[in-house]
Amino acid sequence: MKRKNSKSKINKILRFVGIALCILIGIAFGTVWFYSDSLPPTSELRNFTMRSGSEVYDRNGKMVYLFAFEKRKLVSLKELPPHLIDALVVTEDKNFFKHFGVDIIGNIRAIAIDIVRMDFSQGASTITQQMARNMFLTLDKRISRKIKEVILAFKIEREFSKEEILEIYFNKIFWGGQLHGVEAAALNYYGKHAKDLSLAESATLVGMIQRPNYYNPIKHAERAQARRDNVLERMFSSGVISAADYELAVSSPLRKRGSSMRQTSSDYFIEHIRLYLERKYGTDRLFEGGLRIYTTLDQDLSVYADSVLNEYLTGIEKRYNYPNKMADVSPNAFDINTKYLQGGLVLMENRTGFVRAMIGGRDFSHSKFNRMTQAKRQPGSSIKPIYYTAAVEKGYTPATVINDAEISLMGGDGKKWTPTNYSKKYYGFTRMRTAITHSYNVWAVKTAIDLGLDTLTDAFNRFGINRKVTDYSAALGSYEVTPITMVSAYSTFPNGGTRVSPVFITKVEDINGRVLERGIATKSKVTTEEVAYIMTSMMQSVTTSGTGASARNNYNWQVAGKTGTSSDHRDAWFIGYNPVFTLGIWNGFDNNATISGSAICAPIWGRIMTHCIKLDNNGRIPRSDDSRYSFKKPDKIVSFKINPSSGFLASDGGIDEYFIEGNVPPAMNDTLQFNFYPTRWGYNDSLEIE
Repeated sequence: MKRKNSKSKINKILRFVGIALCILIGIAFGTVWFYSDSLPPTSELRNFTMRSGSEVYDRNGKMVYLFAFEKRKLVSLKELPPHLIDALVVTEDKNFFKHFGVDIIGNIRAIAIDIVRMDFSQGASTITQQMARNMFLTLDKRISRKIKEVILAFKIEREFSKEEILEIYFNKIFWGGQLHGVEAAALNYYGKHAKDLSLAESATLVGMIQRPNYYNPIKHAERAQARRDNVLERMFSSGVISAADYELAVSSPLRKRGSSMRQTSSDYFIEHIRLYLERKYGTDRLFEGGLRIYTTLDQDLSVYADSVLNEYLTGIEKRYNYPNKMADVSPNAFDINTKYLQGGLVLMENRTGFVRAMIGGRDFSHSKFNRMTQAKRQPGSSIKPIYYTAAVEKGYTPATVINDAEISLMGGDGKKWTPTNYSKKYYGFTRMRTAITHSYNVWAVKTAIDLGLDTLTDAFNRFGINRKVTDYSAALGSYEVTPITMVSAYSTFPNGGTRVSPVFITKVEDINGRVLERGIATKSKVTTEEVAYIMTSMMQSVTTSGTGASARNNYNWQVAGKTGTSSDHRDAWFIGYNPVFTLGIWNGFDNNATISGSAICAPIWGRIMTHCIKLDNNGRIPRSDDSRYSFKKPDKIVSFKINPSSGFLASDGGIDEYFIEGNVPPAMNDTLQFNFYPTRWGYNDSLEIE
């Protein structure tokens, strides 16, 4: 009897369990059926594509930026180092190669804890589940999303191999900021391709996956390093790395200085080309079309130039105790009114117009305003070579004499204007070479008057400065111009009289490698090679014994150039060149406040140009007499001895001077005579000009 009762009880239990299982299976199938309707079909999983942004390369073929809504660069799993894959599996899903998409025990535990706590914060997602969530689902923490994630994981495992799942995962996963995919993360944080990541670097990136912004190695180094070491410890405990590999990895620095692809020194350059590319190709194609953009940028040179410029201007701020210093700005400041001393530069190849470096300000995060391409500033005396070129075309020579003495005329505002020299002194009868060497203002204004307003306008336009000159204050640089226009204008002189326009992009390809455009400089003939050489020769004197002599600091080759200081010392300039490169540097305040008289630009010109030449020679410093960096004298340039006081040919002794053949002053023994030819000026200059 007892046996029958016992057997009856067992049968009842089995029936109950069977019914319960049927109910649970029914619920499971019902749940799957219910949620499957809102999930993508299997065919869509296979057809899922990840859009790739447009890649930007510098002149050396190094990827320096990625235009993308989600910054992603696709990579094949075969390209990735084994230790990167091991780090991911050990850290995120140790049973990845064993399960069918879901860790049953882990998910049951997570759901149970979620129900008890009612906070739905537990993880336990496998790599496949994470992939499902990132591809098709939201990131909300609800049980319904978790169920969808599990169902989708099963589908993915049926449709894809484990290797395909890993490849999609590595290309899709979020790595902070706008970064998606391991290749973009590797480039951004380490400045290298994912295939070149070391064990320690791989552990750092894998450690970021759960909380990418929290473990950002740039912003939160201590957290990131602790997390990296935790990943390495798991790898060692799992036996995928040796003790020696573990010790080497944990003792390595988190990141090397300047290892990121993301170099702020090139931000202004990148923003400049973005504006052009977005106008031409549209936002969608630029940010999702997979274009490849090859630029003229030299990333290494830009980093160096930016560092030198900022170091120099910081020193000026400290030395003169400026009330607003860049160092006082909060590290997290963004899009602010930059009251501190600003500066910028453009370095360009003379022959091609290729812009090797462009720094549009001291910190792009503080201000995106590009002071090289968007700001209009007074060029001061750096404008003088523009119309001195017209003077040489008219017949002026370096030996032409004008009396640097007081003169008054009507200014553009209808008021009497008496130009003065920077020193507030007058220098009497002075040769053209001396006047440009020491930047005499009165000499310059008299030359402008001699040429006339129409000739000044013509000279400005030929050099690319499209302004109609209506008064003679233009002779001292009162008409505003963008700095990059001035740099382009100066390319005329080393190019034998031909001006080249700046070029930023050499080539754009579509996603299939088809060339969409090539960048070619626009060339404009401005003057003859003989006139250009005479101007270069005089501007060499500026850098040997004149206002730009400090440009030769840390520089060993030939150089010509001109300084510039605007009225009330609101702008400081130096534009210098050798036969290969032209480098223009500017500094000033955005609000046009007065800067220190010592805040000149020439002292850092030599350091930056020397580094450029060194990079151009694969790290080697050429000889000082290297013919590539020496100005070549045209055949029609002749040399004679002149009297340094009168400007006439010397019958005995004298100094060397260059002339264009056929325009050589005569010999004159009378020391009371001066070589005024071909000017309108003489001994008795009128003090007032109508």
